[in-house]
Amino acid sequence: MSPKGRNYIPTKFYQQDLVRRAGPNQSLGIVLRCWHDAEDVPPQTTLTDPMMRPLRPGEVGVSFLVDGGEREILPESELSLIDRSIQPGDFCKRSIDDVQSGVVTNVHVRGRMQHVISGESVEEWKTLDDLEARLDAEIGEYVVYDDWIGQIVELFDESLIETSNGKLMRLPELSSRLSIGEKGNDIIPSPSASMYNIFGSFFSAGGSRPDGVDTVIDVQHTVYAVAWLAVDPMTAETKTRPQRFWAGKDIRKLTLIRGRSDLEMRVGDRVRLKDNSAAPFTRHRRDDTDALLEVRLFVVTETETTLDVLWQDGTRERVRSTEVIPYLNPDEYDCWPGDHVVWKNEESRRHAIVQFVNANDRTAKVLLPDSNTVELVSVLELDPHGASDPSVAFSQSASDGLGVCRGDFVFVHPDGVTNGFEKPVVPKIGEVEHWVRENPIIDGQLGGWRKEMADIGAAIATQRATEGSQETFTMIHLARGSGISAWIGEVTELKLDGSIEVTHPDSTVKFYALERLTKLYDGMEQIENAFWGDDGDSFDGDSGDEGEQIWSMNEDGVWQPDLNGGDWEDYEDDEMQCVDSMDVVSDGWADEPMDTFTHESEIPTSEAPLARNSFPPDLKDINTADECTGGTTLTWTRFEILSAAPHDHAFISSPPAQPSKSFLSRLTKEYRVLSSSLPDTIIVRAYEDRADLLRSLIIGPENTPYEDAPMLIDWMLDSNFPHSPPIAHFHSWTNGNGRVNPNLYEEGKVCLSILGTWSGDRDEIWSAARSSLLQAFVSIQGLVLVKEPWFCEPAYEKLRGTEEGIVNSRLYNEKAYVLSRAFVRRALEVPPGSLESEIKWLYYDNHRLNKVLRDARALIAKSTTSHSDDADQELAVPRLTAGGILTLERTLSKLQFLLKDN
Repeated sequence: MSPKGRNYIPTKFYQQDLVRRAGPNQSLGIVLRCWHDAEDVPPQTTLTDPMMRPLRPGEVGVSFLVDGGEREILPESELSLIDRSIQPGDFCKRSIDDVQSGVVTNVHVRGRMQHVISGESVEEWKTLDDLEARLDAEIGEYVVYDDWIGQIVELFDESLIETSNGKLMRLPELSSRLSIGEKGNDIIPSPSASMYNIFGSFFSAGGSRPDGVDTVIDVQHTVYAVAWLAVDPMTAETKTRPQRFWAGKDIRKLTLIRGRSDLEMRVGDRVRLKDNSAAPFTRHRRDDTDALLEVRLFVVTETETTLDVLWQDGTRERVRSTEVIPYLNPDEYDCWPGDHVVWKNEESRRHAIVQFVNANDRTAKVLLPDSNTVELVSVLELDPHGASDPSVAFSQSASDGLGVCRGDFVFVHPDGVTNGFEKPVVPKIGEVEHWVRENPIIDGQLGGWRKEMADIGAAIATQRATEGSQETFTMIHLARGSGISAWIGEVTELKLDGSIEVTHPDSTVKFYALERLTKLYDGMEQIENAFWGDDGDSFDGDSGDEGEQIWSMNEDGVWQPDLNGGDWEDYEDDEMQCVDSMDVVSDGWADEPMDTFTHESEIPTSEAPLARNSFPPDLKDINTADECTGGTTLTWTRFEILSAAPHDHAFISSPPAQPSKSFLSRLTKEYRVLSSSLPDTIIVRAYEDRADLLRSLIIGPENTPYEDAPMLIDWMLDSNFPHSPPIAHFHSWTNGNGRVNPNLYEEGKVCLSILGTWSGDRDEIWSAARSSLLQAFVSIQGLVLVKEPWFCEPAYEKLRGTEEGIVNSRLYNEKAYVLSRAFVRRALEVPPGSLESEIKWLYYDNHRLNKVLRDARALIAKSTTSHSDDADQELAVPRLTAGGILTLERTLSKLQFLLKDN
């Protein structure tokens, strides 16, 4: 449960919830935006749509189903929940503060509906069994042709509009804009030669049309644009990529493939009843003839959804969707029964199949196929996503996770043929063709393939209007058990023995071994990933101030700061005192003479490479022992220049930067600041043979998950320094168990505004005039190694103070604490170069290792013998779960052995 005494901001609604407005009309609506949405970032420009303004806590944006789809931002208190849309494969919880989650294995929906035009209600609730199968494909749905699978990316529609004076008009247009039953005075755009009435006559460009409300009474997709993603791997060599555009009789050659989530009803869906004998319908006269057009189509106005949920503890339950909440931010160690994962420890990495999870204890029972045994393990030692294997985590050719998930579409290899990867890795194939990403507008006009598609659609509309044709063309719908397209299917269940249940397009269900499957990379997902970038949290842009000219040569030939920009502040070296680390950030650089470099001959030219002792001798004189010991407990040398960079430095193999006068001048000032102003928990080493390299060791601050842990970061200064920020590489010693901090990546990236690896305000990004190496070091200690690192993720900051934020932050802190204890072990077993004596002094001579062991043992004892109290709220890691203790005990036993040997 959540800690006592907190004031929580309630989270009541989620996107796509069906809600009813309080008040006289009690109209229904769909939630489109929530205040806690990760993507709900305040806009950078003025928006004309009030629906898009930043939301305050407790607000949601709703689109109502009446009054022309009115959209409004409302307090959650004015709405009540009617139904919740959750799909197979989605995760859910019973409540925000419940640590156990479940995976939805199936969905059952019943709905109320009314006639799409007259609004007359249909009696009784209807289910999927009462509905006819939809004949048309929509954008995003899959189609198959000649062993190729593709995805609909665009439509050309021909709509039939009944004007306010009873006339019928054809309206051909690109994109699926209209739905049957829509009414309004903006249905028909300004008349043009491309609009035809049902008998072939057309309004001239200067013609007129009656005012009033028009109604859409029919919509046909006449042209489909298909992006072909992949071909059956077994027949790839003999198949050529099919055409882009499909129209007329060619449409009948396509086989429509739908997943379970595409079949169920949603509010707003247009559906047809199998038995419509007693259902309402409307008739529309075809102009002045006696021929009538009947509309027997209905719109879903309300739903009631029931879910089959598999909980982490292995129990199954059928619940109303309104009794659970979506689990939008799963913990990186979350897994569910049937999942294929990697169990990793210091000795081995083994394929495992989850049998059940104890979410409170953070333990799991897993089946190990290589020995056919079941083990109880900590979830902190499980890798559900492939993060511990660089070939999976960072390779575009491999999967973005391990195993498969419910709802994945997969290729099935023949018996005896595998996907070529070691279990549990499952490769992913499918590539959106380049033409799909073309800009739709060229010089203000429709261009590219969309123009070609629009021309095809307009030609078809002209021919149909001339001939008076009403013929429709539908795709193939496979009969149950036909055996066609057996090479593709949807994952519908994961079995505890590791086998995978796949439902094929003909509705047959079969079970396959994991190694016989290859995942299909969804085309819409690819387009979305390309839009946001593969690394959504990265930032590629200029750092510092554009066009900033920081250094200039004075009349004596000395390079020094240019004060014209107004960003520099005066200070005197002899007045520099030991100050709080974060106070240095705003001080700026001084306008001080650099007498050291008055002779140009002492400065290497830009053409000369950096060599040993290549910078002026007095840089070595900056080496100082710690002279600022007041109030501190560590009396080691915080800054020192050593003769040679260590071989294990992350950037040792990079070409040395070419030094310039400004580079070396600035470096002298940086060294002077570091020699006198580093806090006692940060030590930095520079090198005579590589002035462009530094190494820093930051000791985790007190009352954070990183307390007493060594955080090693290597730095490189490129030739453009200080106009570009330093480049950092974090040494992640997690053994592939996930990030120890949201800003510190396992591959070494340090995500921080001042380093140019994350966007930020002008006063946060690197500036040659205002920023320093010291600022970068203390920023990591003060802004990254914090008490609640989970909130360092920008999307999660708004959840601070919510029950969801409290629970997720507590779990993250436990992980960070356990992983960072292993950092101590790694530093002692393989001491980083140029810091060997410092590591030994800190943990052995200064007894910091004793403290680490003592504190960890006390935390374990507290976690197993007492209950939560109010004092726990102030602690970064108040107690541990059984899974956390299990992993921590392994590390502590190794640390105890190291202590005994020293």
